[in-house]
Amino acid sequence: MLYRMVFIVFGFSMLSCQEVVHKVSPPNILLIITDDQGYADYSAYGGAPDAITPNMDKIAENGVRFTNGYATAPVCNASRQGIITGSYQERWGTFYYGGRIFPESQYTLPELLSKEGYRCVKIGKTHYAEVLDNNVKIEEPLTLREFPLNHGYEEFLGFCAHRHDYFKLKASDDWVEDPDDDRMSQFGPLWRNRAKEDFEGYTTDIFGDEAVRQIEKRDDRPFFMELSFNAVHHPIYQAPDKYLKRFGVERFPEWDPKQESFLDYHARTCWRQEEDPDGRKRYLANLACLDDNIGKVLEALKRSGKWENTLVFFISDNGGSQNTYANNGVLNGHKYILREGGIRTPFTMSWPGKIKKTKVIDVPVSHMDILPTCLEAIASRAKDSLKLDGKHLLSLIDNPKEAHHKVLVWDTGKEWAVRKGEWKLHVVKQDNHFRTIHLDAGTYLHNLETDPGEQNNLSGKHPEIVEELTAVYGAWKKRL
Repeated sequence: MLYRMVFIVFGFSMLSCQEVVHKVSPPNILLIITDDQGYADYSAYGGAPDAITPNMDKIAENGVRFTNGYATAPVCNASRQGIITGSYQERWGTFYYGGRIFPESQYTLPELLSKEGYRCVKIGKTHYAEVLDNNVKIEEPLTLREFPLNHGYEEFLGFCAHRHDYFKLKASDDWVEDPDDDRMSQFGPLWRNRAKEDFEGYTTDIFGDEAVRQIEKRDDRPFFMELSFNAVHHPIYQAPDKYLKRFGVERFPEWDPKQESFLDYHARTCWRQEEDPDGRKRYLANLACLDDNIGKVLEALKRSGKWENTLVFFISDNGGSQNTYANNGVLNGHKYILREGGIRTPFTMSWPGKIKKTKVIDVPVSHMDILPTCLEAIASRAKDSLKLDGKHLLSLIDNPKEAHHKVLVWDTGKEWAVRKGEWKLHVVKQDNHFRTIHLDAGTYLHNLETDPGEQNNLSGKHPEIVEELTAVYGAWKKRL
């Protein structure tokens, strides 16, 4: 692509300019991504009274809370591609699960920041496509672009799959493989750079501890860290005993391959085919551990003197899942679908040395905006030569009423949606009744300012708006 060539040819000719900029202490950048967290399960958003998140709240209290922050997809592999590239992942054919990986011509956030002298670290979950699960031979992932060390990170601790057991982190913990659904049963050692390593403990704690270690590491370079927790993704019935005790629930029985297939166990425990009376408490136990680890990471920033000059982003990769007892508050729908509950997420941001405290911004923003915001924050010349769909957030924070995204578009292949101003058009092409996902085919138009819960379908009353937003979608699809 031309814009990549422009950056390669001219970006490094600006080296002297970049050196001058970097003498003004470029910020550290911490991107925290949670997994399937409900919109109301963040107490700064004032939604669920039983979700108490004092440490997450510190980010909002010291910076900005976006009330209309959107993922680019209602499922994680697609949305995470939008985050790391600053672009619509549909551009290279990723609409939903099973999509393509971002091409070599598409720069990622760590690739761009590493060229600016950043130490780039990935901790936690990596899931961009279906090929990088733990059933792939150990040598193969090391050659693939989606492996973290192949798209800009210099260190990696985590796993490559859509989910992982929170406790079973040793080779000796291997379960009997179930040929019916082995994609669902990731377990065993974690990746430490290019090798597998056994761990003892709980992944949320392990990832939090690693983040602290990286923050306190002696290195003169600024860091970019993606801290991608697998909490609160299923299996949310797994939590350390002290958290189960806090919420008054017993440890959940582990899978017994002598009693049932893993597919049946997974459906029963993770697809909510049987209601668990303690399901919400188990989710909250998982969430509490997550919040404590975020607190541990923020405290490390303060203890090391890096808090004031660290740009922190906090997002969930998509909306809360109905299968895990997440709470999306007033928002209709959940993960997997393009209702607001599937794509609108908690989105907070702080930079104590630069951003005034406790701002609330209602203008729609996107996870795609994180990459260009990072480039703007470090005065990178790359932002002038890259073709991105995201827009930087710093000018919006200075002027919260300014126009930001004229439109935002989503497309999963089975449904699509457009948001323009207060209006959202949502078109479902076919009925979807897959397990606990229920979505009727049809055309839905909602005014999100007066009806954020998408209760009143106004498509019949405003055919002219339906026509206008349908044309917007058609033009967007053509540009792809």
